Amino acid sequence: MRLGETLVNLLGIQPWEKVLVLTDFKKEKIGRKIFEELKGKANVKLFVMKTRSRDGQEPTRRARELMLEADVILAVTRYSITHTKAVKDCVNKGKRIASMPNLDEFSLLNGGLTADYNEVREITKKVFEAVKDAKKIKVLSKNGTNVEFSTEGRIWHKDDGWLDRNGSLGNLPAGEVFIAPIEESVNGRIVFDSFPLSKSKLIVEVKNGKAYEVRDDVDRLEKIFLQLGEKARQIAEFGIGTNPKAKIIGNALEDEKALGTCHFAFGNNINFGGVNDVPFHADGIIEKPTIIVDGKLLMKDGKLHY
Repeated sequence: MRLGETLVNLLGIQPWEKVLVLTDFKKEKIGRKIFEELKGKANVKLFVMKTRSRDGQEPTRRARELMLEADVILAVTRYSITHTKAVKDCVNKGKRIASMPNLDEFSLLNGGLTADYNEVREITKKVFEAVKDAKKIKVLSKNGTNVEFSTEGRIWHKDDGWLDRNGSLGNLPAGEVFIAPIEESVNGRIVFDSFPLSKSKLIVEVKNGKAYEVRDDVDRLEKIFLQLGEKARQIAEFGIGTNPKAKIIGNALEDEKALGTCHFAFGNNINFGGVNDVPFHADGIIEKPTIIVDGKLLMKDGKLHY
């Protein structure tokens, strides 16, 4: 299936609906490619805004106005606007949003957007069923990760790519099951095999939910911590990849969807059940993890055991 048809199907776009492709100066080329794919298949408009400076920063005022006028929004931006008040307001008004931050052309041609999304939906559903009532999660990896946390009372979310219901919000490419852990419950060591603000593996020591020590390539991350304060240090999200076509390419949007990986994020989780409100959200990837759910094995070295 061609990209335009895939997007129309996943977002349930109807001919009479207003569709906005929101991009910025950094991602204008790929934003225009998606716009061209949708022309003739949808009532689509393109808007190029000034590039934001970090994930979680609000879009420009004019971009926000156009988002509120649209029925469907594809955010093809350098930095993620998923965890912003503008997106939250749009979702509350029933708009459907595909967030595509730092989208790589590989995802369109060979990666996560070329998946059979019926298959992605099935895998995502099975993982969701295995974790939906979980109280305690432990994550181990040969890279040195050894961390555990509580999810008791929190709601798990499925991101399977199907964004055709009013108020839908998710990534494209898609394929993950994720949650906001109980903030203060996260303890242990997380070793990210890849992290967008680091050129090497990032070792994070976590106590009561906060990164109290970060080792190896940390300059950019520490600068954000200093700028935004303690809330930026919060472990905000845990997710499990469920897309068989997604590959580890050094791009978080693609990487975190790859089947056989999991990820943690720092920062904001207010939009999916957490309580940490800060204008920052960044995910890091762990390859081939072992995941234990309430004492039962869900994944062993990247292989599912549901």
